[in-house]
Amino acid sequence: MDVVGLTPVIPIVFAFALPLFSIIVRGDRKIIQAYALVGTGLTLISVFKLFQLVYSSDKPLVYTFGKWVAPIGIIYEVDRLSALIALVTAGLMFLIAIYSYRYLEHDEGLEWYYTLYLGLEAGLLGVLLTGDAFNLFVMIEVTSIAAYALVAFYRDRGDSVFAGFKYALIGAVGTTMYFLALGMFYGAFGTVNFADLSAKVHGSDFPVTGSPVGNVVIASGVALALATWAFLIKAAIVPNHFWLPEAHPAAPSPISAVLSGLVVNVGVYALIRFLYTVYGGSLTPELAHVVGVLSTIVIILGAISALFGALMMNVQRDVKRLIAYSTIMHMGYLFMAVGLGTQLGLEAALFHIVNHAIAKALLFLAAGVFIHAVGSRNVEDLAGLGKKMPIATFSLAVATLSLVGIPPFNVFFSKLLLFNALMEKSFALAMVIVISSVIALVAYMRTFYVVWLGKPRENVKLREPMSMSLICLVLALAVIIIGLTAPLIIDKLITPAATQTLDYQNYIGVILELAKNLR
Repeated sequence: MDVVGLTPVIPIVFAFALPLFSIIVRGDRKIIQAYALVGTGLTLISVFKLFQLVYSSDKPLVYTFGKWVAPIGIIYEVDRLSALIALVTAGLMFLIAIYSYRYLEHDEGLEWYYTLYLGLEAGLLGVLLTGDAFNLFVMIEVTSIAAYALVAFYRDRGDSVFAGFKYALIGAVGTTMYFLALGMFYGAFGTVNFADLSAKVHGSDFPVTGSPVGNVVIASGVALALATWAFLIKAAIVPNHFWLPEAHPAAPSPISAVLSGLVVNVGVYALIRFLYTVYGGSLTPELAHVVGVLSTIVIILGAISALFGALMMNVQRDVKRLIAYSTIMHMGYLFMAVGLGTQLGLEAALFHIVNHAIAKALLFLAAGVFIHAVGSRNVEDLAGLGKKMPIATFSLAVATLSLVGIPPFNVFFSKLLLFNALMEKSFALAMVIVISSVIALVAYMRTFYVVWLGKPRENVKLREPMSMSLICLVLALAVIIIGLTAPLIIDKLITPAATQTLDYQNYIGVILELAKNLR
């Protein structure tokens, strides 16, 4: 399907052409902004069309680069799981691109900001659409390099440069570990294609690559351990979380929204792809033991992250650091759910990825309106601003109540699914959701109280930046609407996606059919 291959190409072409285009238009900010909106808008249209096609098909859609079929060539294989997350990603990237223009009104280098921004979007979509483990590595690198540079966008600020460098250093360790895992997979299985790997793990052969040549159990254990550790870094799970509370606050607020709402999802999505597509279903007892041990570790680290993130939220004075620790908490929830290996756990994880992305982006953007107004991230400096900016305050309230898990907002329903999924495993794990949410509620309410009812430090006259606040309002309405229609969304979008993800034979079958037709 051409739309599959076209989708990530749109933002990367726009990204490469932007520096030259900015010279032609002599750095005109309005034209550069329009260019960025056309790029993200066309990407959104392409992703929406792809989403429609995938949900109307019983099988994943495949695009073969240069007509080279797997396992020889790199392919994109898009199922409902990746299509749904891609739609949320493209939608948020478009809205945040609009928000960015006003936020960066006093900053130079808008063309470089949008070049990196479009490159980041191309990387994220590449991660979600690829059907190849090596291409996943390439796309993670594309995403990461753009993210590192955007964190350090304020080049004249020491904290931004240091945070960007630290993020890059830790991220490089993660991608190196994943690259070593790829070596293990290729050495034992003779392939890095997801469908081919899954077929071999489940005892079937693929054309061209034949049978595994190494010890599958040992190779799987070592490779999965390395890959999972890399994904733990990308998703900022304890003890690999320490880069995030510095990186996300140091970036411009729209980039903080992208990092905490979308980029951290890379680790969760990649883990789902390995645990459910490659190592899902019935395995040999030895392989099942390896996957079981790994899943248990993932659940434990997720639980620790959830509680740690909630506790750390309560000692922050920097509002963006507080939100960053909230991200660590929610990533903990997701890893707990993914580690369960059940359909309900996968449904809960997928719905929470969607809900958290939207609500967390909204929270960073709403906070960004206040930060933009006073030039400070300190909670005390934002005191009393809420009454001066009603739309941003309403949006902040919606995001806060949603992330805590108050009905009828969207995150409540995914937390309820998470609770039910964890209850199947253990009452203690389910209580982690409740306890961490209560702890986080205290931090959120304290911050909101200061912003809304706090005494302003000085009598300043501020006007609400409507282009930024209206984007917040759109996302706030999305949070409410998704919450009110949650049962319908679960029935029509989430359950079909989870069911298809668990059907690894369907994922293998589409590629196997193409591979058998190799001439």
